[in-house]
Amino acid sequence: MIQKINNSGGPKYLVMFLVIIIIFVAGFYVGKIDLFGKAESKISDYEIIGEKLTERNNVDVGLLWEVWSELENEYIDTENIDGQNLLYGAVDGLVKGLDDQYTNFLTPEEKQEYLSGNKREFEGIGTTLAQDGDFVVIESPIDGSPAQKAGLKPKDVILEVNEEDMQGKSVVEVAKNIRGEANSTVKITYYRPGNNETKDIEIVRQRIDLKNIEVIDLENGIKMLKVYQFTEADVETFNEEWDSNINEIIKDNPKGLIVDLRNNPGGFVDAVRYSVGEFLPRGALVFQEEDKSGRRNQYKVNREGRLTEIPMIVIVNEGSASSSEIFAGAMQDNNRAKIVGTKTVGKGVEQKLINLSDGSMLQIVFQKWLTPSGRNINKDEPITPDHKVEESDEQDKKAIELLNSK
Repeated sequence: MIQKINNSGGPKYLVMFLVIIIIFVAGFYVGKIDLFGKAESKISDYEIIGEKLTERNNVDVGLLWEVWSELENEYIDTENIDGQNLLYGAVDGLVKGLDDQYTNFLTPEEKQEYLSGNKREFEGIGTTLAQDGDFVVIESPIDGSPAQKAGLKPKDVILEVNEEDMQGKSVVEVAKNIRGEANSTVKITYYRPGNNETKDIEIVRQRIDLKNIEVIDLENGIKMLKVYQFTEADVETFNEEWDSNINEIIKDNPKGLIVDLRNNPGGFVDAVRYSVGEFLPRGALVFQEEDKSGRRNQYKVNREGRLTEIPMIVIVNEGSASSSEIFAGAMQDNNRAKIVGTKTVGKGVEQKLINLSDGSMLQIVFQKWLTPSGRNINKDEPITPDHKVEESDEQDKKAIELLNSK
């Protein structure tokens, strides 16, 4: 999932990572509404002002006002009705009506929680989360994180956090329950669909300082380039870090390279485009964007790469998402490298972040991205490896075997 934001005064694209926000409950809202009230609101403390539409695209919006009126007149605890909560519930219900897990409404508080979840440094267990119906699931446990060390895997369903039921809660709510100070303990009850297992685990939270890139020496002159995420303070900083690691690889003149994208949750799309450009010739197609009218924009390599000839293998798994899928898809469709591992997450949509007038935020899916050959990566059709290998150690062995055979 790619997200369009403003960064350093200009538009940038960011592939979603760390936290995927948010689907709640409630009704329906169309029109311009302002609410005024006290922190502990009573029915007499607020009034609805502004334009109240009764019809929108042949839908009778008057039902909203009918329900709102009945709540005010008949609800047993009328004295404690909070108009702002009613409004946010209605707005969120409108967005939820799309049934799209990547198009969401965030209240001002949830917006701040979301933004804090995208920081490079935080305290917690180190995993991205995703909404899946009434439950939140593990998406990408970060390599080396407490979550991964405790055995959590992609698609594990979070049932309880500290014995509190998580059914019906959003990603933000579950994340708030899981997150905490370093060295504190959180108890998670999860269900693993693959083996029909329910299990309790206790995880000691840690301060997570996310790595981006690491170069590892393997056997027989083979290097592994481990990319944890395609992000940093900004794209330029990531690119500088990328160049530094590539310089280290070039200096040693390896005979083969493994690019490890396992559990890579994403990052800046401009960063992955720059990274892909290291291995493909100038002008090669990296990925495409398609809007709701079917118009496509193509993104091609726009620089001279230094590793266009080195034999290489890419490893992915069920925790590889977004920009890591763009990378793997570009390598696969350009016949540049074989892919080893398991099927990926399947995120091929782009979002806009729209700041609303009261400090809340709207995430809207407005485009999808396609591989060079035109594949839209999604849950049903993610990146499928050329060589399917389940276990991590076996994936490493298969990648080395393929490189040695060259």
